[in-house]
Amino acid sequence: MSDQMVTHCKDCLFAKVSDEEQNGCALGRDKLLGVKTVQDNYFVLDRFCATYRPEEWVEDLSFEEQCKINEVVLKEVYPRMGYFVRFNTSESDAIEQLKKTIESISKASHVTNGMPTFVVVINDKVEYNEEIWTMFLAYFGDKSETDYHIVQINEKPEKDIFLMDEAFIHAKNAWIHTVTSGQEVPVDINDRLHRITNIELKPMVVVEPYNEFDGFIFPAYLFKFLNGNRAKVYRDELVDKGTFLEKIHTAEERSDVKTVYSWEEFNAA
Repeated sequence: MSDQMVTHCKDCLFAKVSDEEQNGCALGRDKLLGVKTVQDNYFVLDRFCATYRPEEWVEDLSFEEQCKINEVVLKEVYPRMGYFVRFNTSESDAIEQLKKTIESISKASHVTNGMPTFVVVINDKVEYNEEIWTMFLAYFGDKSETDYHIVQINEKPEKDIFLMDEAFIHAKNAWIHTVTSGQEVPVDINDRLHRITNIELKPMVVVEPYNEFDGFIFPAYLFKFLNGNRAKVYRDELVDKGTFLEKIHTAEERSDVKTVYSWEEFNAA
């Protein structure tokens, strides 16, 4: 076996077996992920499968959940989303513009699977902090499962993309979407992401921003691994000084798999 990440279907309860040999997957993921080989009469899938579950998994489910395990496992992998919001304080109605964005985040499709994981507002004027905090409480409550934070910027960076590095200190393990106050987050943003990555099983890693800052969608672990927009030093002491997106494009160029989507492609998917 190579170092490529694969999934062994042996002992997965979704493996369809006949005469002690696997002949399919109850979720149809063998067809979408591809079967690399067969080992011990079970498929070895060509990619990581997020819905692999051993028999023991069922024991922790309620009777009602056990009757619909396909639906339950897809709910478990439904994407969690956090937000970096760039607060544009130059607008005369800045707070109303921010409220528009925060309200859209609270109504986005993660309400079908819990509230947003976190919301970080990047603010360059301290006099707005009290109103921002009041807004957090109004939309997410003081005992919400959503973490919310204000990142105070004393000096604006040369490029807005570096605001992501400032906000990342408050990120949790989830997908991250970047947006500027005044914009509305699509209500079905999580449903789109879920369909692409968990139903259609496309190897999408990043949605490119439609300007320097807005519209970025990416997993937190990847931003951390690549050291965000700062220089990344690899084990062989190779230094990559590109931005986060430039590093992503460099990696995609070395592969024959499409992993970067434009905002238009994401919307159309």
